[in-house]
Amino acid sequence: MYCRKCGAEIKETSKFCDSCGCEVVKVKQVSYAEKYNENKKKNKNQTQSLKEQERMMKHKDEKNPYIAASLVATVVALVLAMFPWNLLGSGIGTSLPMRIVVVVFALLADYHVTKAKQVNNLIFSKYGFRIKSNVVSMVNILSVFVTIMGMFALFTI
Repeated sequence: MYCRKCGAEIKETSKFCDSCGCEVVKVKQVSYAEKYNENKKKNKNQTQSLKEQERMMKHKDEKNPYIAASLVATVVALVLAMFPWNLLGSGIGTSLPMRIVVVVFALLADYHVTKAKQVNNLIFSKYGFRIKSNVVSMVNILSVFVTIMGMFALFTI
């Protein structure tokens, strides 16, 4: 390492130059390839988000009706599965008919989540964006959980 002011050789651990007393400034060296890749990545993210926002504004009236339907069916199945309802049978705990109702609602939720994914993929292929993809993923996970819970409750005594 050399001093920036006088050019004298300095140790790596020095804070000041032994010859002129100038403060040593350590500069991280970045190659042109690293700078290029970093700038390319920044520009790609910015242009992609701007393009996506522009597309969404252009087609803002596109809707995915299956998102709400899957959310409602999942919540109904979850509520019916979590609480012991004896409306259609007798005994302690959830009766067999109610377990069947839970499984039916859970499978209905799975169906609507699948349709919501299909509609989102169609919209993505046409316009280049998806509608509420995070919500669809969350409802998908929840509906699979409720389906497994309902099937487990249905086949256990």
